[in-house]
Amino acid sequence: MLEYFFEALLILVCVGVLAFTGLAVKKLYQGQR
Repeated sequence: MLEYFFEALLILVCVGVLAFTGLAVKKLYQGQR
């Protein structure tokens, strides 16, 4: 049961990092225009 929790946590962290990176790139891209 515990491994499922850690797997879900890992997926959440990955999604969060991807979303944050996407936002950062979007802001940089808009700032350069």
